Amino acid sequence: MLVPGVRSFLRELESHCCSTAIMTFLDGDGEPMVITLKRQGQEVAYGDYWGTKELFVSKLLFGCNPSGSLILRSFTPEIDEFTQLPIKELRGYVLRGDGDDLEFKKLTPKAMFACHNTDAQTGEPLALEQSVRYC
Repeated sequence: MLVPGVRSFLRELESHCCSTAIMTFLDGDGEPMVITLKRQGQEVAYGDYWGTKELFVSKLLFGCNPSGSLILRSFTPEIDEFTQLPIKELRGYVLRGDGDDLEFKKLTPKAMFACHNTDAQTGEPLALEQSVRYC
């Protein structure tokens, strides 16, 4: 049985998966985990292997102590009129867990834009990626 904070966070992620999404999770030790989400009717599959969702839930609870982060890239059915590419939505979350539950805070679209378009080492702006919506 999922604890309330994890259940709420999974619902949040799944609500933004129209067809396919990519999650990049970074735990408190800086270890990344990348999982592809695929919508199958009312259900969302986590990865291509059995147990991926359970492993992810475990990492959420124990890997976010004191904190972790997650970027969700959702692919929409909308096509950008200029590039003719599917529009990708970017969302970011800061996570805090203690082994018993999980709290999450969604980054603002402005913060996502700044994070995605700024060189982390120099602070200089990066070239803008086409067909991206910051959510």
